[in-house]
Amino acid sequence: MRTRSSDKTVSLDPTFEEQKQLVLSELGGVVSLDDDTCIRSLYHHVAPESAIDAFLKKSRIYNSTQRRWRLPRTGAKLLNNDFYTPFLTVFSSIMKHFWKDSAAQGTREVVDTHSTDLRHCEVDSAIHHSRPSLVIKAQGPSFQLPYTTPGDKRCTVGYSNIASCIEIQLEKDGVPLFGQLVQVAIYARQIFIHQPNRLFVRILVLNEQHIRLFHFDRSGVQYTPLLNFHDNPHTFVRLVLGLSSPDESDIGLDDSIQWTTLNGRKVSGTLKTRGADNEFVVYPLTSTQPLFSNGNIRGRSTVCWSVRDPTTNEKLVVKDSWRSEERISEHLFLEDAVGISGVVQMVACEPDRCNTKSMRGLGNVMPVGFRNRIETRIVMKAYGKSVKKYTSAKQLFCALRDAIAGHMELFNKGTLHRDVSPYNILLGKPDAEPGDRGILIDFDIAVRRSLNKLADCQMGTRLYQSVAVVKSCIAPHPLPYDHLDDLESFLYVLVHIMWTYDSNGTTHRDHEMLLCWEQHSDECSVLATLKSAYLSTDYVPLEIQDRWPSPCIDLIVAFNTFIDPLMLKKRKLSEFSPAARKGREKVFAGNAIQHYTYILQLFDKAIGALDRPDTWQVFDSDSDDSSDASDPPLVLPSGAVVEPTPILRKSHCSPLKRTSDDYPDDQPPAKRSNCLSSHSLVAPAPRRSSRSRVRSPSWS
Repeated sequence: MRTRSSDKTVSLDPTFEEQKQLVLSELGGVVSLDDDTCIRSLYHHVAPESAIDAFLKKSRIYNSTQRRWRLPRTGAKLLNNDFYTPFLTVFSSIMKHFWKDSAAQGTREVVDTHSTDLRHCEVDSAIHHSRPSLVIKAQGPSFQLPYTTPGDKRCTVGYSNIASCIEIQLEKDGVPLFGQLVQVAIYARQIFIHQPNRLFVRILVLNEQHIRLFHFDRSGVQYTPLLNFHDNPHTFVRLVLGLSSPDESDIGLDDSIQWTTLNGRKVSGTLKTRGADNEFVVYPLTSTQPLFSNGNIRGRSTVCWSVRDPTTNEKLVVKDSWRSEERISEHLFLEDAVGISGVVQMVACEPDRCNTKSMRGLGNVMPVGFRNRIETRIVMKAYGKSVKKYTSAKQLFCALRDAIAGHMELFNKGTLHRDVSPYNILLGKPDAEPGDRGILIDFDIAVRRSLNKLADCQMGTRLYQSVAVVKSCIAPHPLPYDHLDDLESFLYVLVHIMWTYDSNGTTHRDHEMLLCWEQHSDECSVLATLKSAYLSTDYVPLEIQDRWPSPCIDLIVAFNTFIDPLMLKKRKLSEFSPAARKGREKVFAGNAIQHYTYILQLFDKAIGALDRPDTWQVFDSDSDDSSDASDPPLVLPSGAVVEPTPILRKSHCSPLKRTSDDYPDDQPPAKRSNCLSSHSLVAPAPRRSSRSRVRSPSWS
């Protein structure tokens, strides 16, 4: 794998540096091909050799005697420094000659965009743009005119109707390879965002003598060595035709997703896939835009579509994602989940639709730095919105309770989720029965328990990772990931929601504790210490108590108290080698059903209490702790009874005083700098409350 490190580049957009930062993470999988075999092998089907020979002999834009396209030899001879028009003429002549049939006529056009702002689409709504030298403007079932805000001049070309980009850079400008790579990556990323059925994007970079092809897909980017396109006119013609082909699959589009347009804009669409009987089914899209798309080039690059069953009219979700070749396909976990309440239900799947290795024309020998990815399409039942969209405390707690119950059933099947977060827990349908009031989704990084995969801080969503997972990057001997890591993630989901919203789902300002966690998300040692400090106290800030009914506060304190001693035991074990541990960590899995049962009982108790009219209590900060005799005891599977008992709050030394090493990773950089000096790192001294507490049993 080879890249260059120069930061020089040419851009007309003052926000280029911001855009550069957006694509740098996409360049981790760069593959530099050593020879021109790949570029010569592409698009032989678009035109026979004899047809290209005939064109070159008759064409006025290629001199067969001099073996040269009619282009200036140097930029110094260009009229008014216009080096775009000669190249545009060559591209247009090739396309007009070969795309003569009525189906292709007028659907592809080379356009000079070197002075045209092509607007970007960004999550943060920042207004960025870029200006490729030339683009191949396209019409067809996957393209549409750029969106124009009311009152603005209507645009006729943008990333939503581009087949490919051509970047022209004169030799005298000396743009280094890395600068070229960043520039075309910006273009490629926008094409992927604006064209959600894109499988790959190919972009040409030319100077007066040579061409280089950049290929972007879900494995990253691959580029060819420079090729003299004057000496290789057949290869050049095939590249121009391939990048402008009327066949959408040639230019990297998934033609199983198609749209109908009206006045240049998409108005409806369909998605074709295989049903449960392996026969093709064509689903109508409920929206022309995806339900979800993360905008990344490299990685899983998940895109979800909302569709309707053409027979029953039932609303479904279709998920397209790209897994690493070595990872277990999500559909296998969902097959195990069929019939399990609280877990997303799969309707059908296409597990191996295509792969990045074949898109690049690679044989059995993989280039250094390449990681093959395979696309999977899964049709699933549709549910409600994210659990964060609850409208009552009871709805929230019922959803989390049923998702945890579903997680327990999957544990029994041998599956661990590894990415529990509010984004992967959905509310059930409005009429959902108990058991399906909350749904666990997204098993992209799930694992089999039998594999004993070690905890890995690179897997999952940092804010909700357990202490053991966060510390795995610095622990002497990380433990295998287990069900307690996922249960701890459920706790942090509840913490995040209760510290950020009220019982009716109204948003409040971000709490300082969560801001600290987010600020230090790229420092594993500090974040683990912050989370440990939270777990070591049963304190709930007064403003949080005032926003939530008493049973909710009782539950989160009991949940916290349950997790804390288990976390400490795991942390202690991680200091010993596997040989020294002698399998002691297996005791956690041995008690898993008791762990789940206890947590589910806590939720059932809280949900039952929320139905009572006295769930909101007035607190007297001077009153003594006391037990509520009306609370029923919690019964464990073994028959043991856990009585509601007041808990004496302990004072803890600040864990921040322990020394540890910082561990940087690929999380966003810190945005605040005053948190470590704040007293909020350690929970304030708890105030006394009349709320009852339930002591968790002392389990391993």
